[in-house]
Amino acid sequence: MSTFNERLTELMQEKEIKSQQLADIVGVSVITVNDWKRGRCQIFLSNAIKLADYFHCSLEFLMGRNDDYTHCIYLTCPPFYLQFMKVLEKKGISTYSIRKNGSIGGGHLSNWKKGRNPLVATLIPVVEYLDITLDYLVGREA
Repeated sequence: MSTFNERLTELMQEKEIKSQQLADIVGVSVITVNDWKRGRCQIFLSNAIKLADYFHCSLEFLMGRNDDYTHCIYLTCPPFYLQFMKVLEKKGISTYSIRKNGSIGGGHLSNWKKGRNPLVATLIPVVEYLDITLDYLVGREA
């Protein structure tokens, strides 16, 4: 299975898009795009969603968590913390349980509640604990 940086590079080659063009689309610097391609830095959720929307793929595919490239349009994401809490409620899991068993510290939860943008890497243990996809967690799929 590919990693995020490998998958991003493949998608860019397939779409014949340069780093500067993608940087302009996402709203980041070309240095950031090149760092993603080299695996030098983590990606924030909001930027990962922009990339997945641009490439019409799932976050799971983009992050290299599965190899199923399904070209489709996903739902517009609600604010992350509200969606996160909705998922926890549907699963019958408290924030205490997710902190204790889901490898997420209270600081992350507090920051998310304040509207801060999570790094995708901090969400991986959550989706694994909840046995869901990144796209479901953020509200891109029903």
